[in-house]
Amino acid sequence: MTPGEENELNTSAAVEDSGDEATQAEPEKRKLDLDVQIKDAGACKKHITVTIPRAEIDRQYEESLGAMQKEAQVPGFRPGRAPKTLVVKRFKKQVADQVKSSLLMETLEQIDRDYELNPITQPKLDVAAIELPEEGPMAFDMEVEVRPDFAVPSYQGLKVKRPVRTVTEKDVDGQYERFLERYAQIVPKLEGGAEIGDYLTADLTFLRDDDTVINEVKEVQFRLQPELRFQDGRVPEIGKALAGVKPEETREAQAELGTSVADPSLRGKAVKVKALVHDLKQVRLPEVDASFLQTIGFESVEELREAVRDALARRIEAQQRQAVRRQVLDALIDATPFELPADLVSRQEKSTISRLVMELREEGFSPEDIRARQAEIRANAHEMTLRSLKEFFILAKVAEAEAIKVEEEDLELEVEAMAERSGESVRRVRARVEKEGLADALATQILERRALDHILKAVEYEDVAADEPEVAVETLDEAATPEAEAGEAGAADASE
Repeated sequence: MTPGEENELNTSAAVEDSGDEATQAEPEKRKLDLDVQIKDAGACKKHITVTIPRAEIDRQYEESLGAMQKEAQVPGFRPGRAPKTLVVKRFKKQVADQVKSSLLMETLEQIDRDYELNPITQPKLDVAAIELPEEGPMAFDMEVEVRPDFAVPSYQGLKVKRPVRTVTEKDVDGQYERFLERYAQIVPKLEGGAEIGDYLTADLTFLRDDDTVINEVKEVQFRLQPELRFQDGRVPEIGKALAGVKPEETREAQAELGTSVADPSLRGKAVKVKALVHDLKQVRLPEVDASFLQTIGFESVEELREAVRDALARRIEAQQRQAVRRQVLDALIDATPFELPADLVSRQEKSTISRLVMELREEGFSPEDIRARQAEIRANAHEMTLRSLKEFFILAKVAEAEAIKVEEEDLELEVEAMAERSGESVRRVRARVEKEGLADALATQILERRALDHILKAVEYEDVAADEPEVAVETLDEAATPEAEAGEAGAADASE
């Protein structure tokens, strides 16, 4: 078991130490005479009862006492010369604590070697409650979370549909306009009602079916898009509901709450949202002349549009990979049923958000797209974490069967690749990875990617027409429920 916080999934075992010290065989330790009883305690949990015979306690007591006697400072005696009985009397508690600590450490190491439980967290063990008896054996219980046990799923000849889509001029036009909006002005809209792309300032009130207020968000500004996401849900048809709305008008729409909201009665439910609009603004695009083009590093409109086309092609390629990946993992999950402890899933929710956001960055998604996706992840964090963990365990099983490993040098190459894609220095990216504690997540990502690439070599593809692009989404940092708002400050750190 790897040392670390009890609530963290142990993924660092995926990284292999390539140093010479790792290859040197450790001297074989003397085995304790233990009575170990292991029982299932639920999904991926084992309850372990350990009994250490008196003879082992006495042996360890003599060893600890001997070591203590050599170093003991007793008035009237030179160091190491104090009588054994006096040392026992003077240092009884210290010796007992050392005996208990040594026995527990040796016992845990031996159980790890002998039973190969494949723990994923540190065992739940109340050390303070364990007593070292004056007579008879020492016994204690503990629980440990272990990896699910299942056979390597079959993936040879798996059939998947690969979505194929060509970049059209209409696609380029839309992306070209979105690019220019980075340099646009936001100006008051003095005539007409709201249209897609306008900015609104409004009060949003979320209500139950009986019109009881769940939460109110005052004077929030957002851009009107077909869909609006907030931190614990979404309004899927906000664009239609607010089309043509003018200041001081109120419109109503339906919101869908995520499955991770604090109130169980609201999880996954549809609620009403009333929007009282106070102000409208619109986007004024810049004039695309030679001066503007020179400012942004292009010589002509044609060159800019070609860059936009290339970015779109890379985006479509990333979406294609995601669609294929999803189909493969859906099939493997369906073919490999196993349960995971609910508390393990809950503990991993925050790290899942961080990891998925990191993956979106690596795939070249825009900050706006990442914020929208992050809101969806956070709103349904439990289900997404459950799926993410299942994917990890299945791909780790494949990696183990195929001897796929991650070396320290692989992590460094990944950091260098991240730096090249982001335009940052390697040192800065490495510092961010260390500061945010992303090394284990990065190792897991590399391991899963390699395992999945291995699987994809064995699947059969059928090219099909890709679905239409997803509708544009606006994302708010606010939430529909007050409980979610209270936790947003900490959760938002994952996106920075």
